[in-house]
Amino acid sequence: MSLKYALLGLLSQHPQTGYEIYKTFKEKMIYFWSSTHSQIYTELNKMEKDELIESEFIYQEGTPNKKMYSITNQGKKMLVEWLVDEAHKPAKIKDEFLIKASAFHLLTKKEILTLLDSIISREKQVLDGTLAWQKEHLENSIGMIGDFATSEYGIMYAKMYIEWCEKVKDEVITRMKD
Repeated sequence: MSLKYALLGLLSQHPQTGYEIYKTFKEKMIYFWSSTHSQIYTELNKMEKDELIESEFIYQEGTPNKKMYSITNQGKKMLVEWLVDEAHKPAKIKDEFLIKASAFHLLTKKEILTLLDSIISREKQVLDGTLAWQKEHLENSIGMIGDFATSEYGIMYAKMYIEWCEKVKDEVITRMKD
């Protein structure tokens, strides 16, 4: 998947500023995609040149002006073609902590348990944040099946990650000497 399709998908829901898109990545797409400000704005500029999106300057008094992006018919057509026709590739996991876990044999029991506890803490924060996001954005919303599907994946992923960490902790406690 490319950033272009993620942006088209977001803009197909409603027009947004670059900042709003970036914020959505941080809140809603955290489990399956990430991007920086510069990557988003670079791609938005390319997409606008390719006429997949268009923008409108919103002039404001007292605050900086903003640029509102919206998807064009050509952009919608490309997004639908990608949704329907693009082959589904196997999911790839790219998790830095799993690289660390593969080298746990170099660490002490205490160091491993400390790392696992920090990941559990991180995932509990993500889980709480996603549950709150779901409640705020989806409780009275009909037709946002994509938002439900992706946030539900995030909830299940965070729960699985916590469960995995707890299982590894049990193994470390049982198998390793102090």
